[in-house]
Amino acid sequence: MISFRYHLVSIIGIFLAVALGVVIGTSALNGAVVGDLRRQVTDLKAANSTAAETNKTLQSQAGNADALAKAFGAKIAGAALAKTPVVIVGAPGTSSDLRDALATEVAAAGGTVAAKIQLSTKFTDPKHATDLRTLATTGAHPIGLQLPTTDDAGTLSGSLLGFVLFGKGQPTDLTQVLSGLATLNMATTDGPVASGKVILLVSPGGKATGDPAGTMLSAMATQFAATGPTVVVGDNASATQGGLVSLIRADDTAKRAVSTVDDGNTALGQLTTVLVAAEVMAGRPGHFGTAPGVDGLLPGAGN
Repeated sequence: MISFRYHLVSIIGIFLAVALGVVIGTSALNGAVVGDLRRQVTDLKAANSTAAETNKTLQSQAGNADALAKAFGAKIAGAALAKTPVVIVGAPGTSSDLRDALATEVAAAGGTVAAKIQLSTKFTDPKHATDLRTLATTGAHPIGLQLPTTDDAGTLSGSLLGFVLFGKGQPTDLTQVLSGLATLNMATTDGPVASGKVILLVSPGGKATGDPAGTMLSAMATQFAATGPTVVVGDNASATQGGLVSLIRADDTAKRAVSTVDDGNTALGQLTTVLVAAEVMAGRPGHFGTAPGVDGLLPGAGN
């Protein structure tokens, strides 16, 4: 007769066998998983090392290009902007060093800096949009200026500033408009001001997606371009989502009207800027720099 003890021993034996199988199977599985993880880590280390070497090479190449631009920029630019008055407008956050560097490159290309203007954060603040609308429509409205039918502050301010910065009105109009902006604490000037034949709107840095400041500046730049040759100059960050260069390039209307440079914070980009300005004045707009989708590194150098 099969006793209860026999059943108990049998059941215990079954559980021991199952437990032993689990331990053996887990050990084998763990070994395979650990081996696979080790191979992945090795592969990632190799890929990281390759990426680091590639980055080092690119940095070296960029450094060489900047050195070349510094050493031979004036000769490369030649007289691209000979006797051309250029207006440099800094968007909020633009450093004086960057404005000055562009001014130096303009002079090296034979041009003159007609005006250097710096906009404040108040200029792009939606809370002060009414002040801009009032300035454009009544406060400093030049005779002969036909404003677009809109209440958009970026469009109106771009139309107003573009009109006077390109010298479309009376000589006193430019002074009156800039004085109005200064009174509103929206703009300052560096030295004497006069109208120009091309505008460099300098706007480095990125912005949050949907930032009203970016939308406002994009509308303003488009209105500048509707009046005369305009180049938006940014840096790598400005070509990312939310940056002004990115916004211009993403909008079909703005992209056709406004030229852009996305490495204007470098010596090579500053050289590119004056070459692009000359191209725009000759009726050949384009988009240049190091970001994806540009027409080339600089005019005449395709991807």
